[in-house]
Amino acid sequence: MPLPQDNPALQAHYRDRQSSLNREQQAVVARRLRFRLFLGLCLALTVYLGTRPPSHSVPNWLVMVPIIAMVASIPTYLRFQSELVRIQRLQVFHDTNLSRVDGSKPQSGLTGEEFHTPSHLYDRDLNILGPDSLFGLLATVRTGIGQRGLARLLLEPATTQQSLDRQRSIQELTPLTTLREQIALLGPSRFEEIPASLFDTWLDDPPPTFHPAVSWTLVLTSTTIITLLLTGLFHYATWSALFPYLTATFALQTAVALLVRRRVLPILNASNVARQMQLFADGLALLQQQNFNAPQLRSIAQACREPVPAASILKRIQSQFVIVEQRNKEHFYVLSLLFSAGTHAAIAIANWKRKHAPAMKQWMAAWAEFEALNALANYAFEHPEDVYPTLLPDSEPPTFQAIALGHPLLPAEVCIRNNVALDNNTRFYLISGSNMAGKSTLLRAIGLNAVLAYAGAPVRATSLRISTLAIGASLALTDSLAEGKSKFLAEVQRLYAILAACQHTPTLFLVDELFSGTNSHDRCIAAEAVLRLLLQHQAIGALSTHDLALTVLATPENHGVNVHMASPDPDDPLAFDFRLKPGVNPSSNALAIIRMMGIEA
Repeated sequence: MPLPQDNPALQAHYRDRQSSLNREQQAVVARRLRFRLFLGLCLALTVYLGTRPPSHSVPNWLVMVPIIAMVASIPTYLRFQSELVRIQRLQVFHDTNLSRVDGSKPQSGLTGEEFHTPSHLYDRDLNILGPDSLFGLLATVRTGIGQRGLARLLLEPATTQQSLDRQRSIQELTPLTTLREQIALLGPSRFEEIPASLFDTWLDDPPPTFHPAVSWTLVLTSTTIITLLLTGLFHYATWSALFPYLTATFALQTAVALLVRRRVLPILNASNVARQMQLFADGLALLQQQNFNAPQLRSIAQACREPVPAASILKRIQSQFVIVEQRNKEHFYVLSLLFSAGTHAAIAIANWKRKHAPAMKQWMAAWAEFEALNALANYAFEHPEDVYPTLLPDSEPPTFQAIALGHPLLPAEVCIRNNVALDNNTRFYLISGSNMAGKSTLLRAIGLNAVLAYAGAPVRATSLRISTLAIGASLALTDSLAEGKSKFLAEVQRLYAILAACQHTPTLFLVDELFSGTNSHDRCIAAEAVLRLLLQHQAIGALSTHDLALTVLATPENHGVNVHMASPDPDDPLAFDFRLKPGVNPSSNALAIIRMMGIEA
């Protein structure tokens, strides 16, 4: 299938898929209706044959024919129901896809806030996590494990080779829409989800140990009970003769179960793991079936087969989790109590975890990485006009050169694009301009596209050449009463962390309203000192200010360039066009803002 080349074609693709699913649903409903008519006829025939007067011409056994037909038809009817559930889940899936690409609901509803890292150098400043964030835009993952994998891709540094490997993987996954549908169908319900910490907690909790004699005793008593019950049912002995043996065996089994009860109960109460294991197992089974070409994807698939194939190992334990989940339900309670099914299952689960916990952590890491890459592939599929960046080798000097760079969180129709060139010739931009002119948005556009580039995803630009850079941003710092920290102190601490980072690796710095918490004189002195230290190391970046006194910091000697963002209309200083223009901001909008408030100055 050729990939959609623009947003209208993408919307048409999803609408076509919806129409196809609607037709499929109508066909299944029609077949189910005909099948219901057949079952109705069988039921009517059963009633007729069962209530008719005895007749020598019609044998009595004939009533069994429609009954057998109805019983034999149950699997077919259940397949119809399963097919309708599958179609309905895909309809919801593509409704969500369509609302994302038509702009009515671009965010997934997932925020990733549980993955916030204190003092991270750009997370909060660039809106990586949280409401209306980059994570929320990208998070089309199926599981909480995938959410964590995506957060790591967006927050943790990557080498050039890692970013290139991710690019190849994402390019291979981008056209695989059927695979994304299969992932959406994982688990018994579309609402099933694996919290990222659920399996961590379960796996890190050491399993209790049970003496082998406990297991053997339970197996022996359960086998004895079954044998005694069959002996009585087939009349090989009278129940009165069997009763003492049944009582003694059941008492022994109960005593053993009570002996280990304290160790067994925590395993039995881990119901969340029981409900979520199927989703995880089905996901790994699907992943093992794929034949990828990209080296990273092949490595991920191989990790799910080592040290043993994940699907078969998880299938073994899944049956025990089913017992744990079903043991207290009405239809299973008596049997569970009679044979200590919960205790058997708990011991099996504890032994399984002791043996396979390290492997399961490896499988979780593989699934997290795969889901993150697949989410970025879905982003690439839904943004066909974005381009993959050119990732420069480590031998290149620090570089960020973009043509028509836009903010990836803004709708395409309102996104204003700018050219940005930061390299050895232009080490930094000093962006002047008033509030609301677009300075912060431009800084975030630079940072967010760098994050996308290192994650291996396409970027909102027509071209981007970028070297491997650590990212340090100071754009969204505030006072913290709880921490007893002012905005100014928070900014000083962040700049210190950025300076520390650039001593070890080339850095992209993005600073909004540098030292805005102090007076103009002190701000100039402090800003000059910080900028000098940044430029002593391999750092490039951009600083914004509405204090024109700071514009003297950009000179040909330090390879700084003054640029500004302002209204192109001198008579209307609030008519911002959000375009980056050369030179220092020549206008002020203070008087216009005062007049907006009805005050004449």
